[in-house]
Amino acid sequence: MMKILYVIMHTQNQNERYDNVMNTWGGDVDCIFYSDHEDFDKNIIKSSNDSSYKSNEEKFCNILNLIPNRYQNYDWFLFCDNDTFVNTKLLSEKITDFDENIVYGQELNTYHSDKSLYYVSGGAGKLVSNKILQLIKGNVPNRKTTYADVTLGYALRELNISIQDYPLFKSQPPEYYKINDNDVQDFITFHYIKTTELMKKLYNLTN
Repeated sequence: MMKILYVIMHTQNQNERYDNVMNTWGGDVDCIFYSDHEDFDKNIIKSSNDSSYKSNEEKFCNILNLIPNRYQNYDWFLFCDNDTFVNTKLLSEKITDFDENIVYGQELNTYHSDKSLYYVSGGAGKLVSNKILQLIKGNVPNRKTTYADVTLGYALRELNISIQDYPLFKSQPPEYYKINDNDVQDFITFHYIKTTELMKKLYNLTN
């Protein structure tokens, strides 16, 4: 069976979101958080001193090199945000469909400074194989774009690593796509799930 590690961007200013994840989907899987603070008991790794929004790029670039050795034997890594809902059951069912040479997620090209850049949404989740993780470690410099997903997009383009849009990854909540409650179980991720109530609702709809 393929092993998946969920790697979640976090900040000490949003501790309720840690609880939102761990009291729902995160409690069922192996996951670590990377943040501007450290808490070994909660598997939170410090990857920046900055707790502002613009720190997300620095945090992501650093966590690629800071993932402890004990987590290096996972087959796949899903990088997402602390307000991302993940249907871990569905992802586990579909994980064998993915090619280890490709990074999967919701493809975007909305970076205002470079419309030629295609990248996968950080909030919708970036699915990265162990093979690719080893290739990009140390090769994703902080470009000061403010956006972790944009910065990864540049690195993947330079390393000739392909990305692929996978329609079950969503960078917005279900209502944005007019997805009703009965169909939520057919999707892997939704982003901007900021409240405890909504995170629990999506979890209950998929379990």
